[in-house]
Amino acid sequence: MTPAWLVGVALAGPALPTYEQVLARDAWRSINGTLESGCAWNPALQGVACVDGATDAVVSQVDAFAAALFPDGPLEYLAGLAEKYRGDDAAAEVRYRRALALDPTLVEAWYDLGEILLAAGRTEEARLAFTEVAARNTALDTGWLGPWRLAEVAAQAHDAAAFESHLQEALRRGFTFRHVAGLPNWKTFYADPAIGPTLRALLAVYADPGIEASLR
Repeated sequence: MTPAWLVGVALAGPALPTYEQVLARDAWRSINGTLESGCAWNPALQGVACVDGATDAVVSQVDAFAAALFPDGPLEYLAGLAEKYRGDDAAAEVRYRRALALDPTLVEAWYDLGEILLAAGRTEEARLAFTEVAARNTALDTGWLGPWRLAEVAAQAHDAAAFESHLQEALRRGFTFRHVAGLPNWKTFYADPAIGPTLRALLAVYADPGIEASLR
């Protein structure tokens, strides 16, 4: 016979969102809609381009919500994306860190913060950010992203052992070398005396010859 207290737990079901969570979720949908309708990938620029006023609107809406009600991690992340899209990495970093202070579970904020840090050559800080991504994101379709970026951090530090370890983990999680075919930074890794031999050994096992040719 099931104990009465256990029946009560089963009947209770998942907790309903709080009023604050509903407000933040509704605001996120609206502000994210502004971002998605105003910004899109531009192949010619190899980056995201936005219509005039779109990023300003996102930032001002996030700030207005925080001033009127309360700060929210996912909303701060959207403001970070807006700052990133308008080319202000310093402001984006501030927003991403603010988002993570409010909600450390935001994998997307850890990832985008890591990208900014890696591009700036702040490899130890980038390693810490991508370590959070690898630990927090084990999804079947994207779980390889954290280890892959950790491999790039290791390559920039000329650490062949760490590069191989992280890349093996990325491969285990679904990474394929098609994701890096022809990329300039991976061409640099291929030519690096410290990283190149390890990379070529992995390519021989896990990639077809065309991928390696694209990195020469």
